[in-house]
Amino acid sequence: MRRNVRAGFTLIELLVVIAIIALLIGILLPALGEARRTGRLGVCLANMKQLGTATHTYAADFQDRLFAFSWKKGSTLSKYADLNNPTDDLRAAVFQAVDIFRRRADREEITPPPAWNPHALYTHLVIQDYLASRLPEKLVVCTEDRNRLLWQTDPKGFDAGLFQPAPAGVPGNPDMRRWPYSSSYQTTTAVYDNSRVGLRVTQGPNHNQTIMPATANLGNKKLSDVQFPASKVHLHDGHQRHFGKNQDYACYASARVTTLLCDASVGIYKAGDSNRGWLPNNPTMANATVFAYTPDLWEPATQSGAASDPGIIGYFRWTRGWNSGVDFGASEVNTGQPPTP
Repeated sequence: MRRNVRAGFTLIELLVVIAIIALLIGILLPALGEARRTGRLGVCLANMKQLGTATHTYAADFQDRLFAFSWKKGSTLSKYADLNNPTDDLRAAVFQAVDIFRRRADREEITPPPAWNPHALYTHLVIQDYLASRLPEKLVVCTEDRNRLLWQTDPKGFDAGLFQPAPAGVPGNPDMRRWPYSSSYQTTTAVYDNSRVGLRVTQGPNHNQTIMPATANLGNKKLSDVQFPASKVHLHDGHQRHFGKNQDYACYASARVTTLLCDASVGIYKAGDSNRGWLPNNPTMANATVFAYTPDLWEPATQSGAASDPGIIGYFRWTRGWNSGVDFGASEVNTGQPPTP
């Protein structure tokens, strides 16, 4: 008698097939991951490019002005009674920012914080108001800035402390309600500081602190005053987010950050390739602005892993010569400083 035996795979053959599949997955997954990262970088640069285009459109509509908070001391431009008659230009900027929160995000419960400089991290609100944006908006957040993207999903949940890590004071401090509307992209000080020497905005001891005299002249700077627009930074990401495992702070010399220049071009620039910058109220000195990077609870750690890095150079955040200066591609302009040895 003959018995029909069905042919099948042996155990060794199955193991070989599984090994081949595992090998192919191992080859393909990194390529797919890199493609996704490249795609996210492309979106980030496209967002910056849109902001650059909007900058030039805004300037065309508003007498060549760079977008910045424009309300002044004593202004009565808000429909909200508590946001009129500010005592100085800095308070006027606070009132304008809160007015935008209320109108564009339906957050009438947000009130003016008693001590806040919105120019440092929230100048983007002005261009979003100009574009009639509904806030919060992903346009101003890097595709790798997971914390801000999460905060945007539920701003009131952020207020209640549903998302951690979060800035110090959340939950419990109503003045922190502004954070879901913040941007990954920071505006350089030269864009909004129009003060004379001695009254200019300066860097505080920590990276997220600025010192602003009450009599500082803020806003109303002209795009045409930028003498080297293809070499002068307008906006930059606050951290390196698209390269490597660490999201290094933007002013580490090795940090590579997405950057918008004043001619509306975008690219990836390494901080250490920039000129060192200056001390705004001491323009004839060769010294650059130096400060500490002490991350908040939600920010990436220092490169060294220490609680603080004390000697961070300002680079393009404090361009020598302000809008007459150069960040990339040429030597610093002369503001009376001694020649470089």
